[in-house]
Amino acid sequence: MRTLTGFGTFASVFTVLAASTATLGTGMAAATGPVPISSTLRNCDGSAVKTAVQAPRVALGRGVVLVHPSGSTVSADIDLVISNQAGMHYDVGLIQVPRPTSATCGPGDPGTTYAGVDTDPSGHAAITITAPIQQGTTGVWVMVTTPNPHSQAPAEYYSSEFVAPV
Repeated sequence: MRTLTGFGTFASVFTVLAASTATLGTGMAAATGPVPISSTLRNCDGSAVKTAVQAPRVALGRGVVLVHPSGSTVSADIDLVISNQAGMHYDVGLIQVPRPTSATCGPGDPGTTYAGVDTDPSGHAAITITAPIQQGTTGVWVMVTTPNPHSQAPAEYYSSEFVAPV
């Protein structure tokens, strides 16, 4: 009888500790794992563009994004290496989702935050973008582009491979 009582106490304590850990863990904000950046053009809702906007090209860049939600703000640490592109200027956008497919996501649009970054002589660029989280936002993704003087489509583009939760 005594053995069963001891085991019951142990099981009760273990259950309470496990439940409190699960409860405490749900409200804590933490960085998501690294989100790879690839040469994918995306619609404003984060879905990949299905039609080619230009002839296929070689992707020169790669990178990673770390997303840090904290209270009512979200920060994205973006680290890029773009081969053979020393001194190039890139526009970097932090896009909050969900948003309608028809919604635009350029600089100044609701739920977007943009900044510019230039690559160093080795083709490396790093930037942190912080934005207030809009009501209803469940995730963010990042776009990196250079303008095209001959088209509305960007000349060079990169984006995070998936939407990071906030």
